Formats: sequence, C-alpha cells, structure tokens
Amino acid sequence: MKHYLYTIIVLGTFLIACSKTENADPQNPGTNPPTPTNPVGTKPDSARIVIMGSSTAAGMGATPVDSSWVNRLKQATKENKRILTYYNLGIVGLTTYQGIPKGYTKEGRPATDTNHNVTAALSFRPSLVIMSYPTNDVANDYSDDEIMDNYALITHLLDSAKVKYIIFGTQPRNFKDEAHRTRLKTLNEKMKLAYGAHMANVYDTLAAADGTIKASVSYSDGIHLNNTGHNILYQLIAGHADFQGVIK
Repeated sequence: MKHYLYTIIVLGTFLIACSKTENADPQNPGTNPPTPTNPVGTKPDSARIVIMGSSTAAGMGATPVDSSWVNRLKQATKENKRILTYYNLGIVGLTTYQGIPKGYTKEGRPATDTNHNVTAALSFRPSLVIMSYPTNDVANDYSDDEIMDNYALITHLLDSAKVKYIIFGTQPRNFKDEAHRTRLKTLNEKMKLAYGAHMANVYDTLAAADGTIKASVSYSDGIHLNNTGHNILYQLIAGHADFQGVIK
C-alpha cells in the first residue's frame, strides 16, 4: 500500500512539471506541439486542458511571458487538488482556418495546420479546449460567415467528442480604418449569440469607444494586450463555469 501511494505522488509531480514546459514559444512559432502522454486517457483525478489560437494565446504582449493569461492559469492551479496538464498550441499568426478539423480545405484560404488545429487538440484527450482567435481573421478580410462556419466545424467536432470548450470572443485592434474596428465588434456580438455560455466576452472590457484597445490594457503594437490585459483574460477563464467544472 505504501508503494502504491508513493507512485501516485511521483506521477503527480511529473505531470505538474510537464505543465510548466508545454507552453508554445512565441519566439519560435514553428515549434511542433508536445507529444501526448498516457494515450489511454486521463486518470479520474487529473484533467488535460488544451489551448488553441494565435499570438495572444502564445503569450505575446506579456512581459515576462509568465504574465500571459495561459501561464497565470498554470500558476494559479499548480497546487490544485486535481492534477492539471496544459498543452498550448497557440502560435503567432494563426486564424480559424488553421484551427478547423483535418480534411477541410477552401481554395484561396490557409490550409489546416494539423499540428495546431482541433484534431491535434483532441489527440491529447482533453477535458477542456480553450480557443482564442481574436483579430487575425478580420485582419485578413475573411467574412463573418466564413469565420462563424469555421467555429461551427471546430465546435461540432468537440461536441461530438463530448469535450467542453470555451471560446474567447474578438478583441479590439487599432486598425486605421473604422470598418475593420466595427467588424470586430459586430463579430463579437454574433459569437455571443451563437455560443452563449461557451463564450468569454473580452471585447466589451478591452475596447475604447472608437473600437481601439484601451490604453490601460494595450501593448505598444496596437494589436496585443499588456500584462493588465492578459490578467483580464486570465480572470475570465479562471471564473468560467466550464473551467471550474474541469478543475474540481
């Protein structure tokens, strides 16, 4: 009996250590995701959380990167009673087209990224998937219908696998033209209507009246969030019912 208990403690230490190193490196966006461990599935006293998305998910704007919303989640839950392992597939520049399931293509649009899409996310046998594609689709002039169709493909696969998910809405961005800034706001409203409780609505907190990023949460490039902004994202996920349901 003593030997059995010791084995569990060692395993828990290993998983927590892994969660500190499986974060995507925003300075090395071509890095492949880590290989899943324990492919037969998670233990009842553990859970896996996969993050999909672009540069904000990868930690851009946070200084140091430990202040990013993903790493804040890791730090806040490292002593959690239920063992949590995080896999961050977020890298710079991705759009929802790179996140859709393997096998879907559209002429003139980016190919699915099989190392960082929802199919890759499901290979980790997650309990929860968190998505963050805040502005790149609009920056590339993909239509709202295209973007919503891509989210539908992603969430259909997650629903079929009975995996919980949280979707960040759009974020404001300092586009020079008002039309693009307005699109981020209207797309966020469409996502709220479509996904309801699955949504983490950050736009309304982060946006100034003209659709730019509030100065208090803006990183210097007009695209990303500073530490204060990342903390807002962290708080929204940490308090989300689906996240709380997974970690308890």
